Amino acid sequence: YDFGVNVAGVVRLNQIENCKKNEIIVMRHGEIMQHSGIPGLNHSNPNFIYTANLRSAKATDQYICNGVGSIETWYPTLTYHGFRYVEINSTLAPNLVLNLSSVTMLHFHSNLIQRTNVSFSQSPTLNTIQTMALGAQRSNFMTVPTDCDQRDERLGWMGDANLSGDSMALNYDSLSFLQFYVQSIASELNPTDGSLTDTVPFVRYGNRPGDVSWTGAFVNLIHVCLK
Repeated sequence: YDFGVNVAGVVRLNQIENCKKNEIIVMRHGEIMQHSGIPGLNHSNPNFIYTANLRSAKATDQYICNGVGSIETWYPTLTYHGFRYVEINSTLAPNLVLNLSSVTMLHFHSNLIQRTNVSFSQSPTLNTIQTMALGAQRSNFMTVPTDCDQRDERLGWMGDANLSGDSMALNYDSLSFLQFYVQSIASELNPTDGSLTDTVPFVRYGNRPGDVSWTGAFVNLIHVCLK
């Protein structure tokens, strides 16, 4: 299934039929399809999604049918994926009936209202870039500004926030969102030497003390919030 746009979220199965009890539906998510131009991909099959860029993220949901009644509807909770395509494998549910209305993309993000409505009359390219920027920011508003919505990080890398703070404030009504992140950064201050970390919250990746270009987000985002 091709949803035509890359978002953060999940897929809902809508009123699927003929899925017997304990049969399994497997859904894998990806941003692009396999094609010969992908570096390092010696053999490509354009009928399948590309997942190497996800690194260790499985981006896979499984639904075990309950077999109660003839119609079931379901979507996963406590997770999300960055994707445009979903690949559904129903070999473990051989009688399953699927069609174009069987799946719906559910888009997840923090509830920030878009402020801008920009159109460049002489440049379709700039319009596309702006649309992509809005979508990328929206899909990474996840309580904190994350660095990516698809692979095995999804962390508040301060370098990304440092570069994007001004544009986030211009594109979205994000004052409360950014103020919360500034408070989160302050909570990571080392009480001994005042050092900060590369990621906030400080989990899995990054260093303490962090790179100056990353930790500079603290000062820059305070400035953005005061504008």
